[in-house]
Amino acid sequence: MNNSLRSLHLLKATGIAGAETHLLALLPALREHEVESALILMEDPRRLQHEFVAQAEAAGIATARIPIRAHIDSGAVARIRHAILALERRAAQGPFDLLHAHLPHAELYGAQAVRAFESMHFLISRHNDDRFRRSRLLRLVFAPSRRRAERILAISRAIAASLVSLEGVAREKIEVVHYGLDGEGFAAQASPGRLRTELGLQDEPLIGFVGRMVAQKGVDVLLRAFEAVRRKLPEAHLVLAGDGRQMQAMLSLARSLRMGKFHFLGWRSDIADIMADIDVLAIPSRWEGFGLVALQAMAMARPVVASRVSALPEIIENQITGMLVPPDDPAKLARALIEVLRMPERGAALGRAGNARLAREFTLDRMAETTARIYREVCTEPRK
Repeated sequence: MNNSLRSLHLLKATGIAGAETHLLALLPALREHEVESALILMEDPRRLQHEFVAQAEAAGIATARIPIRAHIDSGAVARIRHAILALERRAAQGPFDLLHAHLPHAELYGAQAVRAFESMHFLISRHNDDRFRRSRLLRLVFAPSRRRAERILAISRAIAASLVSLEGVAREKIEVVHYGLDGEGFAAQASPGRLRTELGLQDEPLIGFVGRMVAQKGVDVLLRAFEAVRRKLPEAHLVLAGDGRQMQAMLSLARSLRMGKFHFLGWRSDIADIMADIDVLAIPSRWEGFGLVALQAMAMARPVVASRVSALPEIIENQITGMLVPPDDPAKLARALIEVLRMPERGAALGRAGNARLAREFTLDRMAETTARIYREVCTEPRK
């Protein structure tokens, strides 16, 4: 008896960040649990996501691309419905069992599109405790999507708590499914020494940041902290990988601080190489849905210094696998970074403990197995 399920995933991408990286790992892993997956990508025609699509198709994920021209796009629902039918015809395996929406645009438009498919179940993943959702107006806008969803997957306990307290979602409707990572596979991608050669560095202390250049990520806090680090450790360097709307502002801030020894790389795909060559990863976020980069650092046995906000304490055990500091506090962030850099044996011990925790708690197979279980429960439960 064929017990396989067919899942269809929907998201709007503007780059390859946490949610996109998550899907590129999850969908192939679901095959091991008898779940076949396809993807509908909404993209701004001015910012086509060729790299993301190339990676999805290389992983064997059937992908349909549809344009979305603004936050409010009256044609989005019809285009999603058309894409669903096109993917069903392409696969010739019958209808999809469920539509799984990721990120706000997919959540909003997916809930409307799925109404045309009587047998299709609808789920949502929440990848961030977005501050904009605290607006009463937007809570009302997204309320029909929340009601339509048969299950909401939160990638952290912090997001689950936010769904209950701010949006009034019943706790029994929420499943916490932490991100997972194939740590050994990630580490195998690394070419140690490549980044340091590129930067002209040898054994100088190197702090790393990987993430979008947006207010949420606290890059300004890190730059001010690095100014203090340099006063104690003038040989230290800071490398920042990522892009975003605040890129030019952060470059200007770094130059105004006149500290030198900072390296803005822009968007990079060689994250394993970066993690292999840094001494410590900084995550100075003001809020964070999960923090996938923490798992990537743990895969390379690198210590993490992060803000004590949102989901980060669920990943990082303070003084065991890393260090947690208050958000928006450059002085305390600097002190923690200096402590790790001045005591390499301590940093190495934190990194080893983080690597062991990754292998215990945050594996890719565990994430895929839990997701597949939820899909089967939803598809066999009587509809309410």
